[in-house]
Amino acid sequence: MGNWLLALLFGVMVGLALGVKIAQDSNKKQPVRGGAVAQTFHYLACAAMMSVLPFIILGIVLGLKFLVLFGTGLGLLALTGLCLLLEASIERGAAAPPPDRPVLTD
Repeated sequence: MGNWLLALLFGVMVGLALGVKIAQDSNKKQPVRGGAVAQTFHYLACAAMMSVLPFIILGIVLGLKFLVLFGTGLGLLALTGLCLLLEASIERGAAAPPPDRPVLTD
């Protein structure tokens, strides 16, 4: 197994583990309205984003070239953007949440 593949697999595994926590925290701040498919794309975007740093750190330790690290990092960020675009397109067709009721105070 090549050093690049080893670093990528490590980054993806760490990203999948940390992506759960990031997606949950993000959902608490602003819920995803598009259903299960939008939730899946949201999680995949979080996992891809969290994969970049562990991949780069292990790639530096293993001695990968800068262009390989930079290109793969940009590829993972492009995957994040693609997942977020797909999530947004699914959410666009979802029903809007009901408006908050006004609170009357003295």
